[in-house]
Amino acid sequence: MRKQRLRPIVLAGGSGKRLWPLSTKERPKQFIPFFGEYSLFDLTLQRLNKASLFTKPIIVTSENYLGYVKDSITRTGIEPEKIILEPFSKNTFPAISLAVMIALLKNEEENFIVTPSDHYISRNKEFHSSCILTRDNLKNEGLNLLGVKPNNASSEFGYITASSSSNEINKVHDFIEKPDHKKAKEIFNRKDVLWNAGIFIFKGSWFIESSKEIDKQIFDEIDSLRPAKYPSSLHFLPNKSKFSKISDLSFDTAFVEKNKTNYVTILDAGWSDLGSWIALSNLQRDLSNEMTLFPDNSAYYREERPWGYFETLMETDTSKVKLLSVLPNHRLSLQKHQHRSETWYVIRGEAKVTKGNERFSMLSGDSIIIGQNEEHRLENLSNETLEIIEIQTGTYFGEDDIIRIKDSYGRADLH
Repeated sequence: MRKQRLRPIVLAGGSGKRLWPLSTKERPKQFIPFFGEYSLFDLTLQRLNKASLFTKPIIVTSENYLGYVKDSITRTGIEPEKIILEPFSKNTFPAISLAVMIALLKNEEENFIVTPSDHYISRNKEFHSSCILTRDNLKNEGLNLLGVKPNNASSEFGYITASSSSNEINKVHDFIEKPDHKKAKEIFNRKDVLWNAGIFIFKGSWFIESSKEIDKQIFDEIDSLRPAKYPSSLHFLPNKSKFSKISDLSFDTAFVEKNKTNYVTILDAGWSDLGSWIALSNLQRDLSNEMTLFPDNSAYYREERPWGYFETLMETDTSKVKLLSVLPNHRLSLQKHQHRSETWYVIRGEAKVTKGNERFSMLSGDSIIIGQNEEHRLENLSNETLEIIEIQTGTYFGEDDIIRIKDSYGRADLH
């Protein structure tokens, strides 16, 4: 007897704010061609193009991104079952719920896999194996998640605590919101934790009944958008007036954390959410991924400095993105810039920052904006390497746009 296949729901409406200025509201990261001509959205469709396991996908996106979706369909040759075009972003719970409600109009027995379209998975075969294991667990009613064993103490992800991390499928004990750096280090040392990959598998009929039990009012709000019968057109546009009134809720908050029975399957398939510049930088460095963000390597380069080094990750006419790596007990010059402002994001270690007349510490996850012509300095007084993402915006980004006020290395030029 042939096993029932999973109906993919592909979420493609996000704006990828953490990768600004590369990812913008006009073209978010899922539609950027990171891999030759292919985007993360393209790779997601290709990953789900396995007829023995998945049916045609339902794509949920913004009506503003329909052009990108059409281009992807042409490029990949993969035809969707339905494209739901949201007039506004109302987060992931309404997006998923409406897609399920519409699909069940055609097949009441449908099972689903929900996946973001802006994550990277390097090994599709292992991904499919995890999906098969999880699908076979649908005989046990509940929500199934895919979790990734952490390889570092990251504060960028939510965590799942499970009954065990040694079995292929385990019951979920609890969910931990994105922790600060200190808590992430504590969590990383535990054996029962996984990163939440944001991929869900469930029975459609079970999900509908559970949603009603958790919050009938919110369920009814979304249900009011459901058409009376399965739409014949490829595109479905919800009523704009009704859609504007529904609650803005994430799937994790509205459903996952309130659901009584959750399972997690370990995903070991080279997963990354590519949710930060450091994640993008790490993927770029690994040549096996064949990433082509900078196809001629003209923008991506590294320069050594007395205090450590910097890598240029991206450069355009209006912005430049660098990774600064500062050695323990080293510091950059006290300086200012005439033609640019800077935004700093601490991604590793502790930074001592001078900004005008202020001097203060910043930890992983903290950020600060340095204004044009504002005196500033970055120091690493700790015993571990400090890493900063520096986003420059302005009209000129040359290394000679540095007015150096004090320098520990006796330099009269360069950064």
